[in-house]
Amino acid sequence: CRDAVTDVYIILDSRDVSRIGTVLKNPLENNTIAAASLASFFLKRRDSVALAIYDDKLSYLQPDTGDKQYFKILSSLAGVAPKGNMPLQAVTNSIAPRFSRGSPVFILSSCEGDGTVPHALRDLVGRSHEVVILSPSSVDFERLVSRIPRMSYEVLKIERQNRMTSLAGFGATVIDWMPDMELSQALLQARGF
Repeated sequence: CRDAVTDVYIILDSRDVSRIGTVLKNPLENNTIAAASLASFFLKRRDSVALAIYDDKLSYLQPDTGDKQYFKILSSLAGVAPKGNMPLQAVTNSIAPRFSRGSPVFILSSCEGDGTVPHALRDLVGRSHEVVILSPSSVDFERLVSRIPRMSYEVLKIERQNRMTSLAGFGATVIDWMPDMELSQALLQARGF
């Protein structure tokens, strides 16, 4: 039996880069479904859940519990569209000071086209947050819609793998999420929740 209620923070990347792939199979679609599923799971555990969505601006729902919060989260997720290019560090600089110390933070992002991700991670881990990055593989989503030569694909995969490994070096749990992988299967890589 759990005693304490935890604040859980979900940060969703809705930048323009998240549109890679098909209409129904793209990083934003996967991340939106993941955000709804994570929110449902933690709210059922009676945790407080907060949601931040960033694109060309930042929208933030304060942590709260219950069905009303889940409805607010679903309403926010229903309106996401890929646009803008706000860096993750601008998001974390703005909202991380409000985070409860040591709370879990889920970052749902392909981590593409944003050089501030390592700095944002270092700041969050430095504040004792347990950070989980659920990162849809944009290389594999792009492969769904365009013919990438095999050698180019292999090079892009290695570059992505190196980027994910370097992010894990900052103390985050990094999940490289393939387009054909179920969310539950991907989350098995993050233990403790």
